[in-house]
Amino acid sequence: MLEIRKSAVTFDGEEMLELERILIAQDEIGAFRFLRKSVYNKIARSQHGKLKSHMDAGGDPAERFKQRY
Repeated sequence: MLEIRKSAVTFDGEEMLELERILIAQDEIGAFRFLRKSVYNKIARSQHGKLKSHMDAGGDPAERFKQRY
């Protein structure tokens, strides 16, 4: 799962042409493939190694509980 944060994606010339083709042809399947390949996969690669589980707060949870209470 991707981390929820702002991300920027850049497209090269070939991707811009493909996006234009999808829009002109109203190609829904092509749009999904483009979204997955040129947007989602780029964001996923940029976050590779940076993702954390929502359960991973680090350290011993019992020890943190004892310190708080």
